Amino acid sequence: MSKRTKKVGSSGRYGARYGVRIRKRVADVERESKGRHECPKCMAVALGRTANGIWVCRHCGAKIASSSYMPTPPAAVRREVAEVIAIAKIKESGAEEMPEESELLPEAEEKADKPKKASKE
Repeated sequence: MSKRTKKVGSSGRYGARYGVRIRKRVADVERESKGRHECPKCMAVALGRTANGIWVCRHCGAKIASSSYMPTPPAAVRREVAEVIAIAKIKESGAEEMPEESELLPEAEEKADKPKKASKE
């Protein structure tokens, strides 16, 4: 017997209703949300969705609130990773002096480049 949901996977439960494009989108979202993701705390691929916006790591037991269908690391974790990458690049280049924190983060440069608004007084 052939597989009946070859094109759309888990959204084959909708049958011929709603159209192929919508069923493929639903299948993509379900594949992403039901799969395992990397935990931002222990870096193990054991993060699973338990409810809408709630993700739990099977490895370290961390509970994380994030987006509904795909976990996004919190801003602090993204910033920390950016700092680690920047420091590694500096060490590879052979620089003797470490730059200041504002030089490591690209966000600080963007804020410094923006002109300040003058008050209308």
